[in-house]
Amino acid sequence: MDGYSRKVGARLRSLRKQRGLTLQQVEVLSNKRLKGSLLAAYERGDRNISVTRLHQIATLYSVPVNQLLPEDLEGAGEPALPPKMAIDLNQLQGLPERQGSILSRHVTRLQQQRKDFNTPVLTFRQDDLEQLAAAYKTTPEMLRRSLQEWGVFRSGQAPQGERPEIEPQPPEPEAEADR
Repeated sequence: MDGYSRKVGARLRSLRKQRGLTLQQVEVLSNKRLKGSLLAAYERGDRNISVTRLHQIATLYSVPVNQLLPEDLEGAGEPALPPKMAIDLNQLQGLPERQGSILSRHVTRLQQQRKDFNTPVLTFRQDDLEQLAAAYKTTPEMLRRSLQEWGVFRSGQAPQGERPEIEPQPPEPEAEADR
């Protein structure tokens, strides 16, 4: 199969593993509509996946369908994820408990590891974002969008705006409505 099928498969595998699910558990959760062997073939990139199957998997994983697609074709107008992001620590204090508790714990842990307590910002690296995304049970891309919406990036790094209340899974991007 082509490289794109392998990229889609890697996204499928990553989301399944983030949720701590085995292929057999996905089969059970889907009432056997998604066979473990079929999902494994999709994850390896051995089989092309239909739009209907993508929708079934997205629904099962509680993510928008576009989160099952590789990043490079997902949002051409969206900036690529920078290797480092500066989180404005003053902005964390204004977050509602529901949004900020996991983020605050992660920031505190990073500050302790780095012995970096006297700065107004904390630099997030890609691996920091991946660890935090796992704690929020989402993808790094979705978490980055949420952090932008919450207004915690240092000025000039990401769009500032209001901090909307976020459900456990962030809302679908506007492009999803075009389906």
